[in-house]
Amino acid sequence: MKNYVEARNTKELCKVLGLPQTQAPKVEMRVDLAIAIKGVIVKKKYTHAEAAKKADVGRTVITAIMNGDLRRISTDRLIDIAHNLGLTVHLRVA
Repeated sequence: MKNYVEARNTKELCKVLGLPQTQAPKVEMRVDLAIAIKGVIVKKKYTHAEAAKKADVGRTVITAIMNGDLRRISTDRLIDIAHNLGLTVHLRVA
Protein backbone atom coordinates (compact mmCIF):
# COMPACT_ATOMS: atom_id res chain seq x y z
CA MET A 1 0.00 0.00 0.00
CA LYS A 2 1.49 3.35 -0.99
CA ASN A 3 1.52 6.27 1.43
CA TYR A 4 1.61 8.96 -1.22
CA VAL A 5 -0.43 10.39 -4.06
CA GLU A 6 0.96 10.84 -7.55
CA ALA A 7 0.11 13.77 -9.78
CA ARG A 8 1.00 13.63 -13.47
CA ASN A 9 0.78 17.37 -14.08
CA THR A 10 0.29 20.65 -12.25
CA LYS A 11 -3.49 20.61 -12.64
CA GLU A 12 -3.63 17.22 -10.91
CA LEU A 13 -1.20 18.51 -8.29
CA CYS A 14 -3.47 21.49 -7.58
CA LYS A 15 -6.39 19.11 -7.15
CA VAL A 16 -4.40 16.93 -4.72
CA LEU A 17 -3.32 20.02 -2.76
CA GLY A 18 -6.83 21.46 -2.73
CA LEU A 19 -5.82 24.51 -4.76
CA PRO A 20 -7.91 26.11 -7.50
CA GLN A 21 -6.91 25.13 -11.06
CA THR A 22 -6.05 28.79 -11.67
CA GLN A 23 -2.98 28.27 -9.46
CA ALA A 24 -1.49 25.68 -11.85
CA PRO A 25 0.85 28.14 -13.67
CA LYS A 26 2.25 29.38 -10.35
CA VAL A 27 2.71 25.85 -9.07
CA GLU A 28 4.44 24.87 -12.32
CA MET A 29 6.85 27.82 -12.06
CA ARG A 30 7.72 26.95 -8.45
CA VAL A 31 8.25 23.28 -9.31
CA ASP A 32 10.45 24.23 -12.27
CA LEU A 33 12.56 26.44 -10.00
CA ALA A 34 12.91 23.67 -7.42
CA ILE A 35 13.89 21.12 -10.08
CA ALA A 36 16.54 23.49 -11.46
CA ILE A 37 17.92 24.20 -7.98
CA LYS A 38 18.02 20.51 -7.15
CA GLY A 39 19.74 19.82 -10.47
CA VAL A 40 22.57 22.25 -9.70
CA ILE A 41 23.05 20.83 -6.22
CA VAL A 42 23.21 17.26 -7.53
CA LYS A 43 25.43 18.15 -10.52
CA LYS A 44 27.94 19.99 -8.35
CA LYS A 45 27.72 17.30 -5.65
CA TYR A 46 27.08 19.87 -2.91
CA THR A 47 26.12 18.72 0.53
CA HIS A 48 23.01 20.42 1.88
CA ALA A 49 25.26 22.58 4.07
CA GLU A 50 27.48 23.60 1.13
CA ALA A 51 24.46 24.43 -1.03
CA ALA A 52 22.90 26.42 1.80
CA LYS A 53 26.06 28.48 2.24
CA LYS A 54 26.28 29.25 -1.49
CA ALA A 55 22.56 30.01 -1.67
CA ASP A 56 22.70 32.17 1.48
CA VAL A 57 19.90 30.25 3.22
CA GLY A 58 19.65 27.77 6.08
CA ARG A 59 20.36 24.10 5.50
CA THR A 60 16.76 23.21 6.30
CA VAL A 61 15.61 25.31 3.33
CA ILE A 62 17.84 23.31 0.99
CA THR A 63 16.67 20.06 2.56
CA ALA A 64 13.05 21.11 2.02
CA ILE A 65 13.72 21.92 -1.65
CA MET A 66 15.55 18.64 -2.18
CA ASN A 67 12.58 16.80 -0.67
CA GLY A 68 10.07 18.75 -2.79
CA ASP A 69 8.53 20.52 0.21
CA LEU A 70 7.99 24.06 -1.06
CA ARG A 71 5.12 25.02 1.26
CA ARG A 72 7.13 27.46 3.38
CA ILE A 73 9.39 28.83 0.64
CA SER A 74 8.20 31.81 -1.37
CA THR A 75 8.64 32.10 -5.11
CA ASP A 76 10.86 35.13 -4.58
CA ARG A 77 13.09 33.12 -2.26
CA LEU A 78 13.32 30.28 -4.80
CA ILE A 79 14.41 32.81 -7.43
CA ASP A 80 17.06 34.22 -5.07
CA ILE A 81 18.34 30.73 -4.25
CA ALA A 82 18.53 29.82 -7.94
CA HIS A 83 20.43 33.04 -8.68
CA ASN A 84 22.85 32.50 -5.77
CA LEU A 85 23.60 29.00 -7.09
CA GLY A 86 24.54 30.44 -10.48
CA LEU A 87 21.29 29.94 -12.39
CA THR A 88 19.73 32.63 -14.54
CA VAL A 89 15.96 32.90 -14.17
CA HIS A 90 13.85 34.19 -17.04
CA LEU A 91 10.11 34.78 -17.02
CA ARG A 92 8.48 34.26 -20.39
CA VAL A 93 4.98 35.61 -20.97
CA ALA A 94 3.06 34.38 -23.99
